[in-house]
Amino acid sequence: MFTSVYLSLAKFVACGKICPVNRKQQTLRWWALLLALLLIAVALRTYALERTPPGLTHDEASNGHDGAGILRGELYIYFPVGYGHEPLYNYSVALMTALLGQSIFTLRLTTVFWSCLLYALTVALARRWWGRRAALFAAAALTVSFWTLMLARVGLRAPTLPVFLAASFLAYDHAQHATNPARRRRAYLLAGLWLGLSFYTYMASRGFPAAYLAYLLALALLGQRETLQRVWAGTGLTLISAALVGAPLFIHLQGNPELEYRLTQLEGPLVALRTGDVVPLLQNILASLPMLGWRGDPLWLYNIGGRPALEPLLALAFWGGALVALLRLRQPRYPLLLLWLGAGLAPAFITGPEATALRAIAALPAIYLLIALGLETLWQSLATTALRRRLLAGALALAFVATGSEAARAYFISWGQDRDVRVLYHHHVVALGRALDATADSSPAVITTIYPGEFHDPYTMETTLQRRDDLRLYWCDGRGALFFPLTTSRLYTQTLAAVDPVLDALVAPQATALPTLTFDPADLTPAIYGYRWESQRAWDALRPNLARTVYVAPHDPPPAAEHAAQTLPLTFGESVALVGYRVTRERQTLDVLTVWEVTAPVASELVLFTHLLTPEGEVVVQADRLDAPNWQWQPGDRFVQLHRLALPPDTPPGLYYPQVGYYSRAGLQRLALDRAPGPSTRVLLAPVEIPAP
Repeated sequence: MFTSVYLSLAKFVACGKICPVNRKQQTLRWWALLLALLLIAVALRTYALERTPPGLTHDEASNGHDGAGILRGELYIYFPVGYGHEPLYNYSVALMTALLGQSIFTLRLTTVFWSCLLYALTVALARRWWGRRAALFAAAALTVSFWTLMLARVGLRAPTLPVFLAASFLAYDHAQHATNPARRRRAYLLAGLWLGLSFYTYMASRGFPAAYLAYLLALALLGQRETLQRVWAGTGLTLISAALVGAPLFIHLQGNPELEYRLTQLEGPLVALRTGDVVPLLQNILASLPMLGWRGDPLWLYNIGGRPALEPLLALAFWGGALVALLRLRQPRYPLLLLWLGAGLAPAFITGPEATALRAIAALPAIYLLIALGLETLWQSLATTALRRRLLAGALALAFVATGSEAARAYFISWGQDRDVRVLYHHHVVALGRALDATADSSPAVITTIYPGEFHDPYTMETTLQRRDDLRLYWCDGRGALFFPLTTSRLYTQTLAAVDPVLDALVAPQATALPTLTFDPADLTPAIYGYRWESQRAWDALRPNLARTVYVAPHDPPPAAEHAAQTLPLTFGESVALVGYRVTRERQTLDVLTVWEVTAPVASELVLFTHLLTPEGEVVVQADRLDAPNWQWQPGDRFVQLHRLALPPDTPPGLYYPQVGYYSRAGLQRLALDRAPGPSTRVLLAPVEIPAP
């Protein structure tokens, strides 16, 4: 398929002065070739879409969750999850989900749709600026590139940005060359509309109003006064309309600055630049620039580590096109194109080489337009005779075939089957989700993972499951906690979050093995082990072996002060009750096992603290961690938490007092203890004697 289409492309581009065909035949042939290239691009973008990438990143899963949430009425102008992100992609995911249902395929098909729009707009710009042959060069480059293939198959919002930028620049170009005043105004307004909508896609959009202003400055510096006089008012109209479209988003962010936590993570070089230190920015630019030729994004998340964004053919064409654009700066389109390139690359240059494949995405259409310009210029320079046209057309066709074949192999085999990629895309979680989806068993499932937080593996599972709204899933880190469902349940454990031996002793007597999910032995998670678990029996066996006496005093004085003995259960914040505990010591380690029942859900994220205190109230050692996170709590849920305290080697012998309680992570505010003799936020467990070594 690759070969036949590119040979046809070679025949077409060589045909200008050779083939006796009329204009209508040329037009039909051009459309046929463009359609063939598009079909190849679509085939590459949709082939094995649910299997490659081999799972879901947490960012993708969050978008899948938010898309489904929109259909449930959870509407935002700026989504707070994942350090905050713009909403437009999520709403497009919601539309696709409404049509096809929630799934990995639906999520990624949304991105494929946006990539096809970008394909069409980039080709339209190339045709408008340099003709049909250049448009075919642009289409061929977009089809065979690893970079465009990669970013068309991930469920992320960034690929929507270049679509709106390309639409804005296309409308702006129409406005500059329109002779009808009414059409010119409409085109300028349309350019502003697309630019304004780009603010709702990805943070890198925010530098592009400056690119339009810089274009006016460039016209002035280049002596293009006539063009400047013709476009400055229209450019102002474009920027005003963009500002009006983007105003609701920026007003919202102005009132909620905490939503843009990601921005504070990435602005380091700019902060240094404001103080006069240019070194961090220059270092990042020098480290990122090679992405367009010989060394690219080192992260395997969206690239083969170190692979440049452009293959050799495309890199040579790009740099040739960039040189041509520089030589033609006095023609208005070229400074605009180069400013587009610079503004698009700026986020990657600011933040450094990591994730440049994603952060430079605003420059993607400009880069492929320059590739088309470079190839078109090469053609016009060398294809001066019939023989040269045939030879050059054949050489380019073979080069495109080789480039596309290598890119497809690199993506689907070298990258798609890599161990690190399976880890980064949480392949094992998706595999477990598909296994749960395939069975009719509706019993509760306890799943151990190192990422039990709401926005992590649970969202990945939600996006994977398609037909199992009947399943109650409990998420915990098995190294420190376990839920005990009220009925016979299933337990799934993985290597990195294997159940701690102390907790496993509670499980093993009441568990029988289920089929094991096996993966590549080299994976960090080579297997997920399943068990049928009589969790109610395990709970009943645990309860008689727990201590139920704790000590409480108003205002939480040092342990040496008088405390009143209280019999459990005691409830914190009217939400979670301590029903028992067990403290055991093994040499220099203290295992504190606390047992809990949920009485009411809690909105804010909680942390469970266990501290070992001296009689005077000084903290000797502590563990602040909740491995059965409360985002999923429902009344009646039960869990145990193990805090293992490593005693300092120089701990003096004597009597020490464990204390436990909860606080909210956001405000560090402790939960008040209900039914206490006075204001109190913790309980003391039975004192522990630490003997002399």
